[in-house]
Amino acid sequence: MKPIQFHKTAHDPQIDFIKGLCIIFVVWTHCMYREELLAILFPYWGDTAVPLFLLIQVFHYFKKGTQTRMPSPVKLCKRIVWPFLAMLAAMFLFQYFLYYDATQGAFSLSLYWDKRGPGSYYIFVYLEFALLLPLLAPLFRRLSVGWLCVVFLLLSQITETVCSLTQCPDSIYRITFFRYIFLIFLGYLLATRGIRLNWLTITLGIVGMLFIFLFSYAGVDMQPLFCTNLGNWPLCHWICYFYIASLFLGLLQWGYAKVSRFRPLAAIIEQAGIYSYQVYLFQIFYYATVSMLIGRLLAPVESHAVQRLLYIALSTVICLLPAMILYVNRQRQTH
Repeated sequence: MKPIQFHKTAHDPQIDFIKGLCIIFVVWTHCMYREELLAILFPYWGDTAVPLFLLIQVFHYFKKGTQTRMPSPVKLCKRIVWPFLAMLAAMFLFQYFLYYDATQGAFSLSLYWDKRGPGSYYIFVYLEFALLLPLLAPLFRRLSVGWLCVVFLLLSQITETVCSLTQCPDSIYRITFFRYIFLIFLGYLLATRGIRLNWLTITLGIVGMLFIFLFSYAGVDMQPLFCTNLGNWPLCHWICYFYIASLFLGLLQWGYAKVSRFRPLAAIIEQAGIYSYQVYLFQIFYYATVSMLIGRLLAPVESHAVQRLLYIALSTVICLLPAMILYVNRQRQTH
């Protein structure tokens, strides 16, 4: 069976397609209740978005080799940090005028952190990976794949146990790279050799699926082996990444081959992937501000099921607007 691989020297629309699906999954994560997500088996496909984004980030770093390349602070600020800060400023300003209670004389920052700036932790993890990967590059040059696997498994398990024993606070756990360490090895493997679907990886993928069930549905307490005291990220454990980087990634690659025949649909998903960072920022702004107004607008709808479907559909369309606008502008410039 051919390994799961992506182009290393040319633009690969498969990556745009996968990123596009992932950002749509992120949008759905934040507009649906957890019980709704569990009912549609979201842990097996939608909750994989952040691990897949980080896997692709590692792939891009190592696809040109293991030489140490420190990120340019200017580029990081221009592409990542300044747009993020601009979005935060706009969000707080918008919230201030919408939700400031003059009678109480106070404005709470919990509007941002208490599930109203959803997914905002990812920017911190992304920047941590950008700084961490160059520091780890010498390790990848010196060790074989087998030893690298052992080292990253040990690091992953140690951090799981330490976070569990120390009862790592949610505020720290959400913005650190600890729970994603093993993705660095898998991303390196994807960039250098590809990931083969053989009896070993398929077996590990099935084991990962079993643990996803235990973490997401059975609610099994596995401390201190796994840090399961925090329920917001049931998929973010190293043992689940075997499934994400093998069976599920292979499924997405197969899905791209099928969907690419229908260019209008494939193009929409790919554009969402190309502008995934812009969509990511806008969906934070949307859910922290406008989504509550959309909820009020749909409140008169008598059927709860219809109301929820309309809210999900409207939220998806609104959050994807930046990608569509940027795509149209680019088309105009090229013509």
